[in-house]
Amino acid sequence: MEVSHELKTPIAIIKGELEGMIYQVGEYKDRNTYLRHCLKTVNDMEEIVKEILTSARMGGSDFQLIRSDLNVSKLLQKSCQKVSGRIEDKEMELRLDIQPDFHYEGDERLLNKVFSNVIGNAVAYSPKGAVITVSLQDRRFYVENTGIHIAEEDLKRLFTPFYRVDKSRNRNSGGSGLGLYITKMILDHHGLTYRMENTESGVKFSAIF
Repeated sequence: MEVSHELKTPIAIIKGELEGMIYQVGEYKDRNTYLRHCLKTVNDMEEIVKEILTSARMGGSDFQLIRSDLNVSKLLQKSCQKVSGRIEDKEMELRLDIQPDFHYEGDERLLNKVFSNVIGNAVAYSPKGAVITVSLQDRRFYVENTGIHIAEEDLKRLFTPFYRVDKSRNRNSGGSGLGLYITKMILDHHGLTYRMENTESGVKFSAIF
């Protein structure tokens, strides 16, 4: 039996790898390695499905925010803590400039998604040794990452669904292309202004509460 890596869909890829492990064919004799690989693929697919459902719900005419009084400072600090391991792995520096106890009436689950998307992107798509700055001062939130720049034509399309700056990213290194689109929808529903821009040293996302 021949198992090909040229199969087109993640489901087909998983099926081929599982068959290889079951029948102990060639490189698939190492079941533990490929079981981990299959699990990662399944998790990636699950995340993509969740993001598609999230964007579909927010695009509906009956969608409403669940607003409550939020300590945005604490939410932001927790989001930074969640990526600390990835930052350490890439030998990056995380700089925080977060004012204490800034409050805002917003949807906690969705704003957490915004912070996760923006900070996660900064970590994922910056080179080893980059500096990630997360700031919240005087109602202005921004995340700046050094070591990369984005072409102007790409900046204009970053918030469109399924758009990726680097077309070469595959399913292992790139996301669904929905992260910034969902970020845009969440911020639009909250009535917040936002932008992505190049700076002298890198790229900055900013939003005003």
